[in-house]
Amino acid sequence: MRRRTAPVLQLVVLLLLCCLAHLTTPQETTNLYAECKGIAGDWIPECWSATYAQISFGGDRTLYFTPYLSRRWGNALSPYWQARALALIAGQGFDAYEGFVGGWMQHLPKKLPPTTCPELGRFKEACDQCDSDSWLYAHRCHGAWQQIRPTIINDTHAAVQAWLQASKQQQQQQPSFSPGDVVIQSRCSEDTLLSHPEFGPVGFSFYNGIDAAATKAIYIVAQPGKQLPACAAIRAAKVKHLEARYPNASVQVVGGKLEEDFLRLLFAPVLFKDAQSSFGLWAALANKGQVFSVPMLPLYTNVTTPDLGGGWHWVAAPVLYPSVAEAAGIAKNDSEAPVAVPQQCCGLAVAAGSDCKGEARHFDDINLPTPAPAAILVPRYAQGSRGQSSNQAYTL
Repeated sequence: MRRRTAPVLQLVVLLLLCCLAHLTTPQETTNLYAECKGIAGDWIPECWSATYAQISFGGDRTLYFTPYLSRRWGNALSPYWQARALALIAGQGFDAYEGFVGGWMQHLPKKLPPTTCPELGRFKEACDQCDSDSWLYAHRCHGAWQQIRPTIINDTHAAVQAWLQASKQQQQQQPSFSPGDVVIQSRCSEDTLLSHPEFGPVGFSFYNGIDAAATKAIYIVAQPGKQLPACAAIRAAKVKHLEARYPNASVQVVGGKLEEDFLRLLFAPVLFKDAQSSFGLWAALANKGQVFSVPMLPLYTNVTTPDLGGGWHWVAAPVLYPSVAEAAGIAKNDSEAPVAVPQQCCGLAVAAGSDCKGEARHFDDINLPTPAPAAILVPRYAQGSRGQSSNQAYTL
């Protein structure tokens, strides 16, 4: 027994000596950024506020991201694209664990190796521009996502095509459009109309950019089912306005499943995105056609009209945000009117058909004779030619 035990003891001692030698001998540090000039080999990005969006950096040159799973696609995609962009700017790989579950988003990339070198200036800018409250809703701020639109286009279309191919048995198809067709996103509901600080009906002057000669069909994408009276009135007024301004185009209200509406926005030849909708934003950023959008809100960013590349057009159209409505004394439930009109309507708000004695009404935004076919008018608070505030109105 002693003879058999000795070799075993010798082996154990040898292993212990090897481990001790490994711990006491200086080890050669792996340079993770050998191909990147000016970057320390052991650099690990630090962006403390990103942790609120479940983004973390490992010591292996990888950004780890835990997806936010939600049927509110806009809110789910915001931290995903912010994480993807941050990984590219910081020269990191990307690991989203199992990724999204179901639908086209399950086909978005889950794991990617590092393909770029860190850009320290851009990385710092992206981190500084998004505070801890904005990362979960990265569409609010001037973050990293604005710098990777080509990636958003390529990966979104690849994921959608993979999903469509796998969904053939479910008869899910890509929408069919003719060149010049226009799609208008119309987001109006109980939780947005004069309720959410980032939402509001957009003035009809927003649609003046539609090419009358090239447009044969206009599709208004709106939520199906029962609508708030105010939302229904705004939608009806919008249809009448577009029919009057573009008599050669058919105007249709469409809307259905979440997937169908996203595809309509994604593949539209010409898209008008509604206010600050994140659902509309990510579809619009991946759209390969012409996109029109009102500026981002200055509440969350100093850059309200960032350069998003060719085909993206910022339009300074008025929006009835809750703060604007509050200043004008407008509330959605004050009366049966779509948006209540206070008695002191002149200079604040004017309902179609009402009279404001002693004051002239202006319809320059819609270029239609009075009375306008719109349900509501509110002021732009534009400066008059003599430096005084004018009461020019715009329609919703």
